[in-house]
Amino acid sequence: MIRLTRTTPEPDALRVAREAELPKARAAAAAGWKGSDGRPFKFARYDAGKQTLFTDQHQKCAYCEKREEQAQHRDVEHYRPKVEYWWLAWTWENLLFACFACNRDYKKRQFPLSNGAHRLVAEAPPPGQEQPLLLDPFDPTSDPRRHIEFRRERRSGKERWIPYGLSPAGDETIRVCGLSRPSLLDLYTDHVNNFVRPRVLVFENAVEKGDVRGIRDGWSTMCRALLGPRSEFCGLSRDALAVLVPAATREQFQLVFPE
Repeated sequence: MIRLTRTTPEPDALRVAREAELPKARAAAAAGWKGSDGRPFKFARYDAGKQTLFTDQHQKCAYCEKREEQAQHRDVEHYRPKVEYWWLAWTWENLLFACFACNRDYKKRQFPLSNGAHRLVAEAPPPGQEQPLLLDPFDPTSDPRRHIEFRRERRSGKERWIPYGLSPAGDETIRVCGLSRPSLLDLYTDHVNNFVRPRVLVFENAVEKGDVRGIRDGWSTMCRALLGPRSEFCGLSRDALAVLVPAATREQFQLVFPE
């Protein structure tokens, strides 16, 4: 997970959807989540800004950073779940673009808070007295890299890159979103082996030759390729580079990670 930035204000289509749908949700909440026709209420039109989210997130899931080919058949996810926080279901700051696995298979309606924190009452603006333990990648005051770190381990004879929480929020985000699920661990391993290591090998050749300019140029090229916001699994790549390119080498040649 990496920090994300919203590049545009709320889309007009989402505002129009909220004006039409929020009164329906308010009435349904008062009626025990029954619609005006007596059937279970269904939230609608909250995906009006999906394409903008897809672009702002560089075509990646907000949580696991897995790249998605297109937005059309993927989910708009609610950071605060839409049933428990129905008045925020059409709020731009509460919406994310997410993959099916993170959203439907793992997070679902979970939204853990710190012990002693108080949930918002209906129609109150966030954050109130809440202290969420789920990281929000769009939160400008918090950097997910400070909460989650990938570490290299050997499991069942295989090299694995495992996400670890550096804080309670990091721990809970990994758990809630399934960021250490087996299918992702396989993708992490493939990513390091197929995209990170080959670039590190080229870099190491420059180090062996003592080519200072080649070393610095190689580092810059490697960081641009692996750590740009459009790069898949950017957070993993950064932590893998920190392991595969020793700190002593980085210090010797004054190599730093981009912010």
